[in-house]
Amino acid sequence: MFRNSNHVPQILRPDHYFSPEQSEVERDRLFLPAWHCVGVKALLPNQGDFLTLELLERPLILWNTAQGIRTYLNVCTHRFSTLTDKPCGHFAKNLKCQYHGWEYDGEGNTCKIPDAQSFRPLKKGELGLREYRTETVGQLIFVTLNENAPDLRTFLGPELVALAEQRFSPEHRLTLVRDTHIDCNWKIVIENILESYHIAMVHPKSFADYPVPEHCFHEFHADYDHFIHDFTDEPRYAKPERIIAKLIGRAPDYRWHHILRYPNIVMGGAGPWHYIQMVWPTSPTTCRSRWITMHYSGSKASWWGFLLHRALLRFGRRTALQVQNEDARIYPKVHRGTAVVDRPHSGGLISMREERIIVFQEYLLRETGSKPSTAEPAEKPTFSPTIRFAQP
Repeated sequence: MFRNSNHVPQILRPDHYFSPEQSEVERDRLFLPAWHCVGVKALLPNQGDFLTLELLERPLILWNTAQGIRTYLNVCTHRFSTLTDKPCGHFAKNLKCQYHGWEYDGEGNTCKIPDAQSFRPLKKGELGLREYRTETVGQLIFVTLNENAPDLRTFLGPELVALAEQRFSPEHRLTLVRDTHIDCNWKIVIENILESYHIAMVHPKSFADYPVPEHCFHEFHADYDHFIHDFTDEPRYAKPERIIAKLIGRAPDYRWHHILRYPNIVMGGAGPWHYIQMVWPTSPTTCRSRWITMHYSGSKASWWGFLLHRALLRFGRRTALQVQNEDARIYPKVHRGTAVVDRPHSGGLISMREERIIVFQEYLLRETGSKPSTAEPAEKPTFSPTIRFAQP
């Protein structure tokens, strides 16, 4: 069941969703110190493979080198052109700038300069690429822009590390990778992710109705929260999982796990499909969502596993796209109303089913040193959202 016995007030102010000053504070205090999931090993299967992306106004290039996966600023040290604008590709030996042809080896050192004599004096290896710390857990690839950040496993914590290793293992296959640019503040997306109250209206075909309250559990920790939906006694979800588990040859998984590692790492899934979602601000009123889904279909070597892989790939991709598109349509509408300075009757209520939002909002206020809304709650909450609750 839910931890709260009555509704609680919205505590963020309208300007939290559009203020440039607030956006800058969130970038500096929440995002720059953190680790970010930027891809999976399945996207870089061979040495020399690369992919590019934008992270907090920084173009990055991930490159599978002889020393492992490295992440560099995708900017040439010569005249600051991006090395490449291709979303993915292959540099067999060296990274090569698309502008003047400067080349860099697997450790980011300058190794070839056309017409090098015109740059004398220049020491060998001088002007190398800027590198960012890169670590992996399971198949997930994480990058941090902060040289002083703790190691990835410390940042995630043992529970998230265990789930990542179990649900994004080398045996899992890629279902979907999708980047979406959204016209809303990033917190709109996170708050939507944290509640199931909207699904009957926004997802009438994919989910149809609210999860049964008695089957739902909320667990709150200092830097993440954990939602568990046990659908063992809900035939709509349990029956398909039972059939798929039998075909794959594993025990059924009737528990949907959904975790938000503050501020923006979302990990969820049950059965054969699991996903990780990252949400990054691109401006005070826009954001980008990167969604990676993987599935487990049994042995990759068997013909039966291949057939299951194709079926799970098709169904998982179609379902994920449908859910994402349904949410994407409502985000700008929510942002438009949330950012209005005048609120209706000092409104903004958060129901018991949405109580994860209040914990997220308190985290945001605490970490950014921001003041809450002056609206007074109709009733005081019956629990302190910052308390850690034992897992059911």
